[in-house]
Amino acid sequence: MLQDLDILEDWTAIRKAMASLAPHRVKVNVPAVKPDRHHHVARSEEGRLFYDNQWYCRGQTICINRKDEFPTSAIITTINNDEVWFKRLDGTKSKLYISQLQKGKYTIKHS
Repeated sequence: MLQDLDILEDWTAIRKAMASLAPHRVKVNVPAVKPDRHHHVARSEEGRLFYDNQWYCRGQTICINRKDEFPTSAIITTINNDEVWFKRLDGTKSKLYISQLQKGKYTIKHS
């Protein structure tokens, strides 16, 4: 019959073997102060979009930029509380969430 000491030694050997098989975790230093997530001011008011100190409204032509892509020209069709619908020159419709503008994922400017 196994003694308690033998069981503990076996258990320790099993834990060490399992730890060597598991991926190693590296502790990452987290900065004490998190940077502000929102880079741009963007909000909708009364069917208009206020973005980076400029007002945009339905029917205006805008230029949409996204990192690593070419700029796209489009016409604003609808502005809701949390999204902006636009129509590209090829006729396709898409939407941008206002949160995407705030985070800088997309940027827009007047054409």
